[in-house]
Amino acid sequence: MNVHVLVLPGCTPLPPVGMAEMLRKSVQLAHSLGLAREPLAVTLVGPDRVVMGAGGLPVHCAATLRQVRRAELVFVPPLDPDVLEPMANHRPVVEWLRRMYASGADIASACTGAFALAEAGILDGKSATTHWAFQDLFRERYPSVRLESQAIIVDQGRVVTAGGATSFLSLALYLVERLLGAEVARAASKMFLVDVNKSPQSAYAMFATQKTHGDEAILRAQDLLERDLASCPSVPELARRVAMSPRNFVRRFQQATGNSPRDYIQRLRIEAAKRVLEGSPRQLGAVAGAVGYRDLVAFRRLFQRWTGLSPSDYRGRYGPRTAPATVRASGRPRSRAARTLPT
Repeated sequence: MNVHVLVLPGCTPLPPVGMAEMLRKSVQLAHSLGLAREPLAVTLVGPDRVVMGAGGLPVHCAATLRQVRRAELVFVPPLDPDVLEPMANHRPVVEWLRRMYASGADIASACTGAFALAEAGILDGKSATTHWAFQDLFRERYPSVRLESQAIIVDQGRVVTAGGATSFLSLALYLVERLLGAEVARAASKMFLVDVNKSPQSAYAMFATQKTHGDEAILRAQDLLERDLASCPSVPELARRVAMSPRNFVRRFQQATGNSPRDYIQRLRIEAAKRVLEGSPRQLGAVAGAVGYRDLVAFRRLFQRWTGLSPSDYRGRYGPRTAPATVRASGRPRSRAARTLPT
C-alpha cells in the first residue's frame, strides 16, 4: 500500500508531517504486536523536493508530484492560511488529485483540504465535512457537495474528509483502522495518547457576530443586544429603537447578519453561556439566568441545539477541571514566579 501525504507551500507542516509519522509509527506498532498486514509505504510528496511551509519552515519531500504516477491513498492537508487565494496557485495539485482519483486512489483530507477535493470534482454528489469556520464559504462555492456540518469525519468509501486542522489526529487513527485493523488503531490511540473525538463540530464553533455589513441601523441594534444579554430588548422594541417596522427590521437584520433576530439573540446567549461553563463552576440555573433564561429546560434545549451537547456535557469536556493533568515535582522549592501561578 502506497500512501502519499501532500505537503503544500505556505501551509502548516504539522498535519502532513504528523499524519506521515502517525502512519509510520502505527506500522511499527503493528509489527511489534504481530498484527502487520501488507507492507505500508508512506511518502511525503509536494510540488518540489523542498516545500516552504508556514513560518518559512522547510519540509523535505521524498518525491514531487511529477514523479508520482500512481497512488493508492492520498492525504490532503489544510490549505492555510487562506483558502481561495492559494487555490489559484494549487492548480497543479488539483489536477494531480483528479488524476490520482481517476486512476483508483482513495483520497482523505483534513480541515480545508476538502476545498482541494471539491475543486477537483472528487466530492461532486458526495457528503463531506470541513472546518466549521469555512462551511458557509464551502456551501456557496460547492453546492453539489452535501456538507455534513456536525461531523468530525465523513467516510464515503474512497473519499474520507475530516473537520478541523488537528482532526487529522482522529483521521489518522481512522485510517490506521482501515489499513491495519481495529486492534492496531486502539493500540495506536493509547500509544499516541489521542482520544478519538466524537464531539460534533458545533461544540467547537465560536459565534462571530457579523458586523462588516455596513447597515448602520442594524449595527445599532446589535450593539443594543450585546450590552445586556440577560435583559436584551425584544424584537419589536429593537425595531422601534432603530425606527423601523418590525417586519422591515427582521428582513434587514437577516440580510445583514445571515441570522434572524431571534436566532442571533439565542446564539449570543449560548456563546456567553459557553464561556461561563468553561471558566466557572456555577450552577446551571445561575448560568442560564446570567444569559437571560429563566426556564432551565428551555436553556438546555437551546444549548443542545446550537452546540450539539448538553450544558453538563459541555462543561465536562471543556470546563475548568478538564485541563491536562500536571504533576509538580515534590521536594523542590518553587520559584517566586511559580508561586504566583494558580494551582
